[in-house]
Formats: sequence, C-alpha cells, structure tokens
Amino acid sequence: MSISQIASKADRVGIAVAAMVFTDLTLSITDAIIKITISDMPLSQFIFLRSCVTLPLLISILKWRFPQVSLRPAHPGWAIMRSSLLLSSLLIYYASLPRLDFSMAAAVYYTIPLFITLFAAFWIREPVGVQGWVGVALGFTGVLLMLKPQAGDLGMHAVMPLVSAILYALAMVLTRTKSRGENPFVLALIFNLIAIVLGGGTSLATVMAGSEGGQSLFMGPWIPMGWTQCALIGLLSMTMLIGSVGTAIAYQLGPSSIISTWDFSYLAFAILWGVVLFSERLDTASMLGIVLIALAGIIVIRR
Repeated sequence: MSISQIASKADRVGIAVAAMVFTDLTLSITDAIIKITISDMPLSQFIFLRSCVTLPLLISILKWRFPQVSLRPAHPGWAIMRSSLLLSSLLIYYASLPRLDFSMAAAVYYTIPLFITLFAAFWIREPVGVQGWVGVALGFTGVLLMLKPQAGDLGMHAVMPLVSAILYALAMVLTRTKSRGENPFVLALIFNLIAIVLGGGTSLATVMAGSEGGQSLFMGPWIPMGWTQCALIGLLSMTMLIGSVGTAIAYQLGPSSIISTWDFSYLAFAILWGVVLFSERLDTASMLGIVLIALAGIIVIRR
C-alpha cells in the first residue's frame, strides 16, 4: 500500500484529506446507485458500456497531460494480470451488492488493507510487526461479527465481498512489485480495455447461446436502454474516473499514512446510505464489527 511520497514541504494535507473524503463520497454514491440499478442489467453489459465511455476520456487525458508517455505499458503481461484481478474483484463486489446490506458489503470489502498486509508479508517479506498482526486479528474478528448475524444462512453472496477484497489486495501487491513504474493512467487504460474485451466477449457468447444460455447477474441478454439508462452509464463512468483521479491527487498532496486513514470515510458514507436509502438497521454486533475493521485497517496502515 505504500505510495511514493513527495517532499514534506510540498504536502498540502488539508486539500489532500478533502480530496480523499470527496472521492469516497463520490464512490459510495456510485456503489449505492449500482446497488439500486444493476439488478436488472447483466454486469457484462454494464462494464462494457461504462468502459466504452471511460476509455476515450483516458486516452484524451494521456494525450493532453502526458504526451510523452506510451499507451503501451512497459510490462504488458503484469499490467494485464493486475487489471484482470481488479476487474474480477469489481465484478464480484458489484454482484454482491443487490443481495447484501450495503453497509455489510462495504465493511467486509474494506478488509483490503489486512490482506495487503498478509500478502506483502508472505510474498515480498515485508515486516509486519506486533502492531500489524494485532490489526489483522482485530480486522478478522470484525469480519466474523459482521457475518455472524447471517451464520444460519451463510451462502456464497455473504463471502463475495471478502473474495473481492482478496483479489483487490493481490492486485495492489502486484502493482507494488511488478507495475510500480507504470503511469497510473496507462494502467487504467489497460483495465478498461480488458473490461471492454470481457464484457463484449461475454455478451457475444450470450447472443450465440440464445435462450439456452440462461440469465444471470454476470451475463445475459442485453436489456433495452433508453435515455435514462444511457445517462446513468455516463454518470457512473464519470464518477469512477473522478474516483481514480481523486485518489491520485489525495496521495500526491498528503502523506499516505494520513490519507489512507481518511479513506475509511467510505465506511461512514456506506452506513449513511444504507440507513437513508435502503432502511438498513445494524445490530450491536455488526456495528462493533465495522468499528473493528476500520480500526484494524488504520492500525496496519500506520504501523
């Protein structure tokens, strides 16, 4: 999770924190919209259309701001593997949203720092220390508290955010070890290219299979789209781009230990939207679980 920091004299912590909180607010609203709308649209259609909007925007940014940067990553194989892990993580998380409470899915998903700590310790031999292991233990205790209310019916959907977090953490460790020197916009470009190929290929396979192919959240016949749906795809494409740029700005202007802590504001927004939009009510165990996960993430980040 470490990010190269600029000199302290150039830090603008107040602006960086504001950028991080605004980014989390934007992403939380995006995920809430997806939870409301995605149940009627196959994910293959959604990611294909969204990436078709985002891709030309990324190319324009690269040509405008980084004209000297090649659109081809220095290590294409690693960039493709990283993007595939990220896309799988995103798809699994989105698939869980219509079937889980928003706050629960968000809390379990935010175990990402814990898995990054574990994978970094075993993969690149990064020291964890007592404080780090305490954070990991607290975090997974929080996960158990979050899942306990559904222990009698703990199916695939309940663990999907956890699987998503594992895949995302693997992608982040891979970014640190194999794609650290790549331009982040080029990496985003590769991600969206893969999303277009996967979404388009899956949709084509569905068409070729016909009615025998069946319908699922991941794949199925495209639903008809009017101006409202098209505007929604455009909006979600822009919010995801804002999320990527906002995170980059935040980490460029402030120390990663501080900004990573404020990144957990997403959990607060997720709880808020869960109550306001979805009438969710968290019991004591779930609230304690969220607190432990957030505390654990802060501990392992600031160790």
